[in-house]
Amino acid sequence: MNSQTPGAGPDFDQRPERSADQRLDLRAYLLGSWSVARTMLDRATGSRGTFNGVVRFTGTDDGGLRFREEGSVQWNPAGAASFHGPASREYLLKPSATPETMDMLFPDGHPFHRIGFGGQDNQDRHWCDPDTYRVEYTRLGPDEFSYRWDVTGPAKDLLLESVLTRTGVNPRIVVSAVCVFDDAGRLLTVRKRGTDKFMHPGGKPEAGETAAEAASRELEEEVGIIVAPEDLEPFGSWLAEAANEAATQIEATVFTAPTPVNTTGGPAVNPSAEIAEIRWLDLAAALPEDLAPLLTDHVLPALAAKAEPTG
Repeated sequence: MNSQTPGAGPDFDQRPERSADQRLDLRAYLLGSWSVARTMLDRATGSRGTFNGVVRFTGTDDGGLRFREEGSVQWNPAGAASFHGPASREYLLKPSATPETMDMLFPDGHPFHRIGFGGQDNQDRHWCDPDTYRVEYTRLGPDEFSYRWDVTGPAKDLLLESVLTRTGVNPRIVVSAVCVFDDAGRLLTVRKRGTDKFMHPGGKPEAGETAAEAASRELEEEVGIIVAPEDLEPFGSWLAEAANEAATQIEATVFTAPTPVNTTGGPAVNPSAEIAEIRWLDLAAALPEDLAPLLTDHVLPALAAKAEPTG
């Protein structure tokens, strides 16, 4: 495919900033599994088809997402035998200048189009010689969105409409969390009042906050550590069982603080707000049994893998 778009809109990262109350953290919204139902129409021949399957958005180390779609396609060409079989495709989503949009790339890294839901960000186009692909995204609710491809040109005249619905029976809570280390390499964990599990400092974003802004605010509110959102380093995004809510998942975006805390001569780290207790976790020692699933299932294995020597 030719990724150049004659006469297209502004290049990546050229669109104006939007106000904070209009922003959606698109990465956090998309992360996870979605069922997809698609209708396909070849307007030139009258042929029709459908696709049904699952789309999985999984986090990547650079703060982006990997898109993987798998399912079954049914195609009924006019005047010919129908086809039914498996189908799959993959894309990469990279962060853009603002959290409410992401740039979709082909697996080889070539640009495809921009994804977004608000204002003019919900529409984009891509030129695939000799045809033009126009896409429009619509957010239907917290757990459902749609997009529509209108393909026109000398070779194709297609309309493809997809509706994606978040899967999973359990409710999901979106949170931000921060890995904070001291100068001895220990990891800061906290226990909230009325609970018995230790976890990262962090919590739910407020309206209009990005994941990093929520992490920065929660870190200061809970333990008094001040780190600007732009100084937090993305570490990963995971789905995990909630530590304190039964039959509930958390969708966690995890950051690391840029510098270790000096626990001997530096500012004190004290529990405040809803935090009842803090504990520094020695990663080289036997782990206690009262850690949250996000730590035991995802973050601690990722930290261990990162610490392993390479080459």
